[in-house]
Amino acid sequence: MNQENFSAQDSLSVIQSFYLLLWGWLVFAAAILNFCLFKFTNFSQPYLAWNLMWIGVIASIVKGIRDGRNISVKTYMDDTMKYFGISQGIMYAGLAFIFGYYNLWERAFPFYILLYSVACFFMGCMLQFRLLKWTALLCIPIMVSSVFFSFQWQLLHIALAVLISYIIPGHLLSLKEKHQNT
Repeated sequence: MNQENFSAQDSLSVIQSFYLLLWGWLVFAAAILNFCLFKFTNFSQPYLAWNLMWIGVIASIVKGIRDGRNISVKTYMDDTMKYFGISQGIMYAGLAFIFGYYNLWERAFPFYILLYSVACFFMGCMLQFRLLKWTALLCIPIMVSSVFFSFQWQLLHIALAVLISYIIPGHLLSLKEKHQNT
């Protein structure tokens, strides 16, 4: 697809695929690493795997600043998705603080899975990408199921949730963009 046929909607989808893949793979890697360190080693602080999230924070800030400089015309949709992303970051950071302060990590992941579901459903609606809406809805039974498992198994639930709701749709959006560019 040539540049003049590349709509603002397509452009926004490409940007969102970056964030879906970045955060999806980081959460997936941290959850699997945390699970493996907890289950198969004597490492006393397996939760340190979640420090991978700092890579996402830095990459998101850098990407957001660069994209903001390169956009000549801002649309309502651009602003909606930008502020939605910032709101999500505030919510995740706030929950991390609350769960950490009250030492509630053993109960945290069902909440995060629920938030992933809501975020992806919203993005799917805004981007008019039905698969993202459906994969978001698939996270609901994963969230419900995770409540009945111990913390270590909830790590696998969260990995599955981001695989379904972030990684797969992110790769499909990316492939769609590559296909349109050829």
